[in-house]
Amino acid sequence: MKNKDKKLSKKNFSEWYHEILALADIVDDRYPVKGMLIYKQWGLFIIRETQRRLESLLEENGHQLVLFPVVIPENILGKESKHIAGFENEVFWVTHAGKNKLDVKLALRPTSETPIYEMFRLWIRSHKDLPLKVHQSCAVYRYETKHTRPLIRGREFLWNEGHAAHKDEEDAKKNINEIKKIYSKLIQDFLFIPFLINKRPEWDRFPGATETYAFDTIMPDGKTLQIATVHNLGQNFSKVFDINFEDETGEKRFVHQTSYGPSFGRLLAALIAIHGDDLGLILPPKLAPIQVVIVPIFYKDSDKDKILDYAKKIEAKLKEMNLRVYLDLSDERPGAKFYYWEMKGVPLRIEIGPRDLANEEITIARRDTKEKISIKFSALEKIFDIFSDFERNIKEKAKKEFQSKVFEANDLETLKEKAGSGICISGWCGNEDCKVKIEEFTSILGVEEGKEKKCVICGKKGIEIRTGKPY
Repeated sequence: MKNKDKKLSKKNFSEWYHEILALADIVDDRYPVKGMLIYKQWGLFIIRETQRRLESLLEENGHQLVLFPVVIPENILGKESKHIAGFENEVFWVTHAGKNKLDVKLALRPTSETPIYEMFRLWIRSHKDLPLKVHQSCAVYRYETKHTRPLIRGREFLWNEGHAAHKDEEDAKKNINEIKKIYSKLIQDFLFIPFLINKRPEWDRFPGATETYAFDTIMPDGKTLQIATVHNLGQNFSKVFDINFEDETGEKRFVHQTSYGPSFGRLLAALIAIHGDDLGLILPPKLAPIQVVIVPIFYKDSDKDKILDYAKKIEAKLKEMNLRVYLDLSDERPGAKFYYWEMKGVPLRIEIGPRDLANEEITIARRDTKEKISIKFSALEKIFDIFSDFERNIKEKAKKEFQSKVFEANDLETLKEKAGSGICISGWCGNEDCKVKIEEFTSILGVEEGKEKKCVICGKKGIEIRTGKPY
């Protein structure tokens, strides 16, 4: 067990975050290419469980699983001018095969709209082919020039991206609402991460989109983190890529399109940051690589064999219950084992001592509340009730913390004071000069066109905006 004496403090969030990524075997950022990570066992397990859950939800919704090549020919990537303009400074290019220069440069995918829509053009012929909804989980590559931060901002990151073609705008908007519900279910009810869905202002939309909706959460330091986005692409890409279909009357029409995706790395970063404490990770039971750890405690050698047998009996029963369980038989002292597994975020620890053996009981320590509970061996099924309460507790705690960082800012002084402390709900008249003044110290994350609010700068009639300082 490494670094068992390392003291953590979440008050210094940046240091805490980097320490816990290393100590808990989440990722290793020492790979000799900046912004590219090695995903280790603990982190990759959580990502894969999140991926499985998301893919299941998408496929229940009619999405087909696909996997496209990692390289995109330059002429295809550049077909939609607004789109390539948004990515051209971040693209990694493959220019040679061995010593031979390629005739056409190949981009490592920064996102997959263009190659997928090149194929949609071939796959879609009739209204009977619509809607066509596909998704893939993959790595994407962007030459990030800002300060890189593990899982939050990097040059290679893991995500799921969905792409859909629709017969009309109504069906596209229906899909956007369905995807919002799917992502909400994943983020809120599986990861227990609170968020706001913000409609991005025109200047901050995804390149080529007519609308962008972003799921923003708030990190412990008050900065916002975008964890998923949903885009209405209108017919911008279908007209460029000539994706058309024959409708019921025989008329040729261009499809409407949507694209969307969450970042698995950012979801993991938010999970770690929002639920963790000074002791380390706190993992929801469904996502924990180990859900229950068993720590036998011996006070004298004469008890050892009997306690070990009892611990193994408990381990076997828990495995029968399809739980991920680990019996810690290492030579470390019990206190060191407790510290280590708390740091790793294991939801429940079972302590087995002479008294537990004599009474056929088990002592359960909860990672979230640090409460200890004694139950009979015959009542082990109660663990599922404890898991449910564990999830309810961390969800409520995260929600309460999130709500404490959402502020009303009806004047410039309050907006400045709260900038960087969370999300501010304020007002903007739509004037460019007022926007520039607002964004001198914060960023406009969302615009709520249907809600009136006085401009925080000039006091004129305006719309509600949401502001914050994003990573």
